[in-house]
Amino acid sequence: MLWLRRSLVAAVALVGVPTLLCASATRAAVASDAGPWLTALGTAYVVVDLSTGDLDGDGRDETVVCYRENLATTNQSGGVAVYAGKGQSQKPLWHVQLDKTLCEKVRVNGRKLGLLLANNKQLVLTYGEEIHFRGTKGSAIKPKSVKASSTAGSQHAPEKAFDNDLSTSWAEGADGTGIGQFISVRLEKATDIGAIGIYCGDGSNKRSFFDRNRVHRGSIEAKTDADLGDTEAGFDFASLGIDAIGDRVEFSCENRPEITYVPFNKRGVVELEVRIESVYLGDKKDDTHIAEIEIVPRLLRTQTVDKASPARPVAASASAGDDEEDDDDGKGSDVDVDRATSRLDGEGRGIAIDDDL
Repeated sequence: MLWLRRSLVAAVALVGVPTLLCASATRAAVASDAGPWLTALGTAYVVVDLSTGDLDGDGRDETVVCYRENLATTNQSGGVAVYAGKGQSQKPLWHVQLDKTLCEKVRVNGRKLGLLLANNKQLVLTYGEEIHFRGTKGSAIKPKSVKASSTAGSQHAPEKAFDNDLSTSWAEGADGTGIGQFISVRLEKATDIGAIGIYCGDGSNKRSFFDRNRVHRGSIEAKTDADLGDTEAGFDFASLGIDAIGDRVEFSCENRPEITYVPFNKRGVVELEVRIESVYLGDKKDDTHIAEIEIVPRLLRTQTVDKASPARPVAASASAGDDEEDDDDGKGSDVDVDRATSRLDGEGRGIAIDDDL
């Protein structure tokens, strides 16, 4: 009956999968050398623009992505992500979503990142000031503590799900399939969260992914200071034996080795709990793995639109060029984003270039 159970779970996972719209030209550029994180972003959202540059000055270029929610979504918002590396070694360094505004273009100039927002607004962010890469001082997301209901040995400790390494994973260690087991993270400060990215299995390689149990359906519970008590004052309900209950969001994962982005939109979160509700059964092992959990903060308007200035048209010379170069032959000619973003668009808007950033 084991094969029947696997077939039924797989069949359930295919029901209700949304069809997402995506700009075909940008999608072709993303697909050329995309790693797992950028591929997942292009699946869950509409990638609008890409750029490359050495933001942190380490001599290696990062890839910056500007994206927006599916066109069918009401009250759309957008986001910006910065990745290091390419292919399977790719890792997210900085990822934020924008509250009630859209990102239309992106441009890297030294340590400055220029964003063209909706309503002809331009925002300039600087590495080391508004931008702090993951794991560095000042990073928007900093786990204070990570724990789990059970663990399958030290090599699969709960911290492995937050180490920005898909080859490591948290694995529950309870008897059975792992249903009902959870992993939780306490943040250093209350944070507005726009989305959660989850790799729902063992990420070390494709064979290991299918050998072990993977999350089929799960839930994410967000708890605020009001749910837990006053964390800044060192008082919480847990010390009184009171279980805190927060807002819970359910999600499902495909039976594929990939990252799933879960829209979250919760304010003032101080603790997150990811719970396993059902699983895809492994071919060889019965422990359920989660390789990585990415927390994507949401920036308020006071951090984005209110700080932005009206965008200035780029110089006429920037829009001049060989018309033949604009032809998209479907083979990735749009990859030269640096040139594209320095040119006027149809409404005479563009990101300031060179010393203007």
